[in-house]
Amino acid sequence: MALHFLKPVAHRARLLDIPQGRKQHTGAVPLIGGMSIFIGVAVAAMLTLPSDPAVGTWLLCALGIVLLGVADDAEDLPVKLRIVMQTLLTLALCIGTGLSLGNLGNLLGLGDIDLSVFSYPFTVLIVLGIINAFNMIDGIDGLLGSVSMVSLLSLVLLFSLSTHAIELSVSVMFLAALFPYLLNNLVLPPFKQKIFMGDAGSMLIGLTISWLLIEGTQDPTDAAFRPVTALWLIGLPLMDMVRVILVRLRDRRSPFAAGRDHLHHLLLEIGMSKCAAMLTMAMLAALLASVGIVTEHLQTSESVMFYGFLLTFLAYLLAVAPLVNAEKGSLQRWIEAAAFTQTARKILARYGNN
Repeated sequence: MALHFLKPVAHRARLLDIPQGRKQHTGAVPLIGGMSIFIGVAVAAMLTLPSDPAVGTWLLCALGIVLLGVADDAEDLPVKLRIVMQTLLTLALCIGTGLSLGNLGNLLGLGDIDLSVFSYPFTVLIVLGIINAFNMIDGIDGLLGSVSMVSLLSLVLLFSLSTHAIELSVSVMFLAALFPYLLNNLVLPPFKQKIFMGDAGSMLIGLTISWLLIEGTQDPTDAAFRPVTALWLIGLPLMDMVRVILVRLRDRRSPFAAGRDHLHHLLLEIGMSKCAAMLTMAMLAALLASVGIVTEHLQTSESVMFYGFLLTFLAYLLAVAPLVNAEKGSLQRWIEAAAFTQTARKILARYGNN
């Protein structure tokens, strides 16, 4: 419903993504995905959820991040202004809900890490990282929607096994709002016109998932899961963002500079189709989240999970490194060569037996 009413608004307000430079889509695409998701979730939350200060605070902060994203989509705001506003909204979320990342659990195997007075600065840093990780991964059709759904589905499963009914409801609402967006973004029936999430949507998703992770891990009476599990639930966006930042700093570029150095860009460069790249990354995100869910269920040592995540990140860096210098189309040629080799072996085996 929101999508239907927002499409004409997008054209009048010039909330359109025009193909230029590194943007390779066709035609002006409305940037209304984030607004439509927020409207759908906000209406559902106000109609169905009980009055709760935490939910009210989240809705107000979510509205703020959406408005910030809309302004950025329309005017391309300076990076410093975006960071300042994201910081203020994160602080408002922490103060309004009364929760922050104060206890990180026994990550190092030396006892629980209690941040005490450093909890707010650390929370701001982490939330900014998550917001921008989901923003950065929004590069090809269906990618942000599918990866976000993986994280939200994981949260639905974990919250369903706890007493966090409100957080479970919000996760389900977001999934319900993301599904029609994903169909529209991929132009699947019944939708016939593509739309994009825009910065409003990617930042809304990042802020909301951050809030759900904090609520799930920092509840003093009944935590739904441990802090280390959260790393696995958002593993792919987090790993890709950190890798890109490290590469850009190494090359003496701004971490926030535009570029085609994200994993989805690298997969496209070696010959993958957009659909194949999207599915590959969605499956990778699902694999990482599954590890987090299973190890949480088994109550695997937090330090084992943390060091395992670091080793996985190292393996990811090593696996992606060759793609940076790979020639365009090399994957296609590799597949063709492998298929030819397999066919040749079959022929030789057949005639060799004769």
